[in-house]
Amino acid sequence: METLNEEKKIKISGLFLVGLSLFPILRPALQSILIIVFCIISVVLYHKNFLRRIRIRKLKITFLCLTSYYIWHVFSSFWSEEVFGSLADAQSNCILLLFPIVFLFFHPPIPKLITIRVQLGFVLAMLIYLFLWYRAYLLGVSYYQTIKLEELPVIESSFLNQIEYFLDNGFYMISGTSIRGYRLANEEMKLFVHHNYVASYFVLALYSAINLIFTSKKIICKFLLIISSFLFLVIIFYLPSKMNQLVLLASIPILIFYIFEKKLALTLVLFGIVSCCFVFYNYQEKLVTVKLVEKENLTSKDPSIIDFYRYHVYNCITDKIPENLLFGMGKGDVQPFLNSCLPDDEWPGLSNEKIEYNTHSQALSYLISGGIIGFLLFIILWIKLLSLAFSKERLMFIIFLIVIFANTIFENYLTRVWGSFIFAFFTFIFLKNDFIEFRSKKSNENQKLKIN
Repeated sequence: METLNEEKKIKISGLFLVGLSLFPILRPALQSILIIVFCIISVVLYHKNFLRRIRIRKLKITFLCLTSYYIWHVFSSFWSEEVFGSLADAQSNCILLLFPIVFLFFHPPIPKLITIRVQLGFVLAMLIYLFLWYRAYLLGVSYYQTIKLEELPVIESSFLNQIEYFLDNGFYMISGTSIRGYRLANEEMKLFVHHNYVASYFVLALYSAINLIFTSKKIICKFLLIISSFLFLVIIFYLPSKMNQLVLLASIPILIFYIFEKKLALTLVLFGIVSCCFVFYNYQEKLVTVKLVEKENLTSKDPSIIDFYRYHVYNCITDKIPENLLFGMGKGDVQPFLNSCLPDDEWPGLSNEKIEYNTHSQALSYLISGGIIGFLLFIILWIKLLSLAFSKERLMFIIFLIVIFANTIFENYLTRVWGSFIFAFFTFIFLKNDFIEFRSKKSNENQKLKIN
């Protein structure tokens, strides 16, 4: 390793970075292997950087700001009664803790060409994922039609008829029918398809594609990226992820003002006003809806049952928080407590299976597990990231942070590997080197890069 020059080293790590950008289409085992191997290779190749960087006070402060929230979250297990630890937790630990160590203390700045390749790889991965997502649901629906309804499966019809079937029935009907179809066929849908996580990936893929359109010089590349952007836009609004749709709509003023060289601060103020109105309307509408739904009118097939249970768990959590306000109840006791918050088995949808329901809010999760301390550390994380983004007016980084933060409001986004990976990976890509930003036409002419 000592004989390798810096150029060869960055090419090796660059290959792993591009490989990691294909995360959405990799099997879970391969995802974990690639992450661990990348971390080991980075430490081996750039071990000399550690002793120099560990002495830098600002770097250590940055590291603490970006990891203290999760360290405290894990540490809170020591004052909980239940044992803490699972494979999913181990994967999140690896991503949320090892990535900051590797990127901040070992890995060198990432060249712009590699960041472009990472973006391009991510766009291609999401195009492939879109096809896999479509086929997975199509197959599940066909299983149901063949086994239960004994009719001609939609998978045997033309492509246009399949698209029409998807659009006519909507996501909830397609999803529910597909899940029942896989159960009847004794098969398992191996693809990760949680719509909120998937929608956030497509939002980032959309912005990456648009960004590449501005940086590419080849007409054919621009054309393919425009088609990709259109497909991403369609699937974002097909999926029932209101938060990601609202973030996408609210971010449009940012792009318009920034492209025409308005001040970034002004665009963010406008975004803040618009997005807060959207979030307040969405939240208020959801609470009003679930309050009006009566238990007797719910069925296990009714989508509103999900919001009803969520509202029920929210109330249970808010009653419990004052009892453990400073330090929280500890990570290990959170899930048993949440299970106790669920209604009894006479409620619709809970009679035949055991359900473990999480807080559906990352901030709320850290508040109940780690108390005010854990919550404040989580807020410090976002303050630090936004300060880094504002320091050089990194537009793509700001949009990325907005997308991730919006998803943490109504999802335990960083608890799942799909959430923790995209957050940790792209955060440190942005920290080490900007993605090619949206620029005015004049400045863009001077900074176009050719995509190999």
